[in-house]
Amino acid sequence: MQNLWITVFCVALFIPTVSSAAPENAQLNQQETEESFSRSDAMPLEKKGNILNIILDKAPAISTERGTLVIEAFLDLNKNQQRDEAEPNLYDAISCTLDDIDYLIPAFIPALDYNARYKISCQGTAEFQPTINQKNVLIARRGQIISLVIPCQRSSAATVMSTQQSQ
Repeated sequence: MQNLWITVFCVALFIPTVSSAAPENAQLNQQETEESFSRSDAMPLEKKGNILNIILDKAPAISTERGTLVIEAFLDLNKNQQRDEAEPNLYDAISCTLDDIDYLIPAFIPALDYNARYKISCQGTAEFQPTINQKNVLIARRGQIISLVIPCQRSSAATVMSTQQSQ
């Protein structure tokens, strides 16, 4: 008899109740239900919050498990592609794109996925141009910090303008 009550109780919990609302209200409720289903279906399966995902899913990666990218730029005066003491840093002179997001350089980009490859493309301005346009970066270790230094040169238009101003 006790098992029968447990079964009836469980069935009663999972059977949806039928509302005896007016036809207009039923139509509104149906539209709201369809919208809510479409919104929940748009979410990826692993992002849906149910009790099994909460209990059985792995914990999200903490910041020390993810990689960090630090990008700097400098003016390469002697064109040797290496930073020397006399070569100044450039601030907001170029921008780099990573995952369709533009960053003004210098940039600090945290939370890059472990064991992932990233393609970085750099664009210059009217005054400075990077000598490296694209670079691939691999986050090989958990918590890895990668420092990327980009040599830049004055663009030809900026060189002509500075020559005219000095005369």
